Amino acid sequence: MKFLNEKIVVIAFMLIPLFCISQSTRELLCKIIDAKTGEPVLFASVAVKNQNIGVISDDDGSFRLPITYKIDNAVIVISCMGYETIEVIVQTLTEDRLNILKLKPKIESLEAITIIAKKDYISARDIVQKALINIPLNYPRNPHSYIGYYREYQVLNKRYFNLNEGIMEEFDAGFQTNKIFNKDNQAALYSFKKNKEFPQDSALASAYDNKNLKFIEQATITGFGGNELSILNLHNVIRYNDKKSFSFIDVFKEDFLYNHLFRLTDKTYLNDEPIYAIKFYALEEVTGTKNRAEGVIYIAYKNFSIHKLEYNGFTLNSKKPFYSLTVEYAPRGDKMFLNYVSFYNSFKAKSGNSFRIDTVDFDIAENAFLINFSNDIDESTITKKRRFKFEYNQDRLKIEKIDLISNRKLKITLSDELTGDEIEDFKTLNGIEYKIKNIADLAGRQLNELSFIDTDQFREYFVQQVFKNKELPDNLVFINKVMSLKKAEINSNALDIDTYWVNSPLKETKN
Repeated sequence: MKFLNEKIVVIAFMLIPLFCISQSTRELLCKIIDAKTGEPVLFASVAVKNQNIGVISDDDGSFRLPITYKIDNAVIVISCMGYETIEVIVQTLTEDRLNILKLKPKIESLEAITIIAKKDYISARDIVQKALINIPLNYPRNPHSYIGYYREYQVLNKRYFNLNEGIMEEFDAGFQTNKIFNKDNQAALYSFKKNKEFPQDSALASAYDNKNLKFIEQATITGFGGNELSILNLHNVIRYNDKKSFSFIDVFKEDFLYNHLFRLTDKTYLNDEPIYAIKFYALEEVTGTKNRAEGVIYIAYKNFSIHKLEYNGFTLNSKKPFYSLTVEYAPRGDKMFLNYVSFYNSFKAKSGNSFRIDTVDFDIAENAFLINFSNDIDESTITKKRRFKFEYNQDRLKIEKIDLISNRKLKITLSDELTGDEIEDFKTLNGIEYKIKNIADLAGRQLNELSFIDTDQFREYFVQQVFKNKELPDNLVFINKVMSLKKAEINSNALDIDTYWVNSPLKETKN
């Protein structure tokens, strides 16, 4: 998806932005690239051969494997839409360097390779229609589950906020059931936590009210009490195909065909199986004159199963989408099972005066003012002394230096020593006046200013293991009935967490 490539540049991902939930620190670091262009291959499937487990490459093409797969003489199978599938012997990978793995493109222009007799011609619209009709045949209607890595985070001013992540099992009672509200469709969170290496911001993490506090300018989004996982599920339109999802797909099974124009462009491959690549464009009567939407849907030649859908909504003259969906299913036997799903949207949040000074004290021993702020401080905004003005009985105090002594605390050291009488006044701040301006927190809020913040929200789920016939177990308990989300009661026999691994970005990259 084009936007993901742009995101890599904007956020400046490192080559290996990963860490492992496992206790083991020995890992094989890998990166998948296009053999022709050298560009990273996003969201490629990396499966351990003859084992029902795998991982998805990150949005910079990187992934890691625990060293145990090298010790066990494992072979990994790497596949991705539009590329030739390869097998890699894990023993050939080196532990102390980045392993570059190349995939050869495999895509052909239909116009160049296909001569279609008139009687056999099938239009792009007809292909999509057959795919929609065949959803009940191509996707599982029996209970099943996926175990994988889930993360949600926001990006603002090239920094990550509110990064929550972990290993999760998604239980699905079948495509004939309501994904959000059916009691047997639940998420078991086996290892889910806030990543404290990244700043947390409650205003950005609040639920969408679509009015004043948090909203998307071009669309309406269901808040679900701030539950980003439920929002992600709602936007998986292949699974949630018979309910209203989001503009401009609406009800995927009923409206998608009539809301868009379709153009058959390429024949691509997945594991040597031919797949139609069909571009589509939303009709102006659906988007209105100020918006546009487009994407690509990948449909199998053989049974018209939908392998992948990419969907992007834009304001008319913008190159950056205000929302972006990518969802991919992969064949396992005669049915299609989820491989990964990601949903991005931009939003505005009302900051109020949420960046403020909480306390001001004077440290006699340090001859310095200690100022505690409500949010993490952007260090780049505190380098100029003129932004800090302190007066004692209307005489300006000379500042020697300014130090950031914690994420939310500044020390303002004075140049002049104080007399005994002055010390008593400074202890109680008697006669002290101060003015601080033009400093900001990490979210870009100016001190004591009311503003709206433009932020990017990401939610992603990468499947690592599929269980074709598995019902929701009885040992799950509600943690929030409004969210309809469950958490597993974990014991030593419940799940081997060390089997699974996660892809997490580094705290920050400074250019």
